[in-house]
Amino acid sequence: MRPELINAAVLAYLGDSVFEMMVRDYLVKESGLVKLNDFQKEAIKYVSASSHAKFMHVMMDEGFFSDIEIGIYKRGRNTKESKKENLDHIHSTGFEAIIGTLYLEENYERLEMIFNRYKEYVNGK
Repeated sequence: MRPELINAAVLAYLGDSVFEMMVRDYLVKESGLVKLNDFQKEAIKYVSASSHAKFMHVMMDEGFFSDIEIGIYKRGRNTKESKKENLDHIHSTGFEAIIGTLYLEENYERLEMIFNRYKEYVNGK
């Protein structure tokens, strides 16, 4: 599988579902929540385009992402589909493209590293 040959919008599509699964897995296993409505409310903090966009900006400023990952991010945010949306959605699409690429590359260690950092960011740590 060569993710660089796959349309960036498709990478973002896959990344969105992978990230959503990671969030749900985390919430079910570690949040202590029991009501479905509470899970849904909490998940919104993790999967919102605004959170993705802000996380990307902070982490790029910190140098957290590699040059290759930043290239994937830029490719993802410049898709035709993302240009139709608001600015947060454009940046979120780039973030999701990174997640989709790492998933296809089976780079689960890096996915976990990003997700752990993302949890810290969302939870204010």
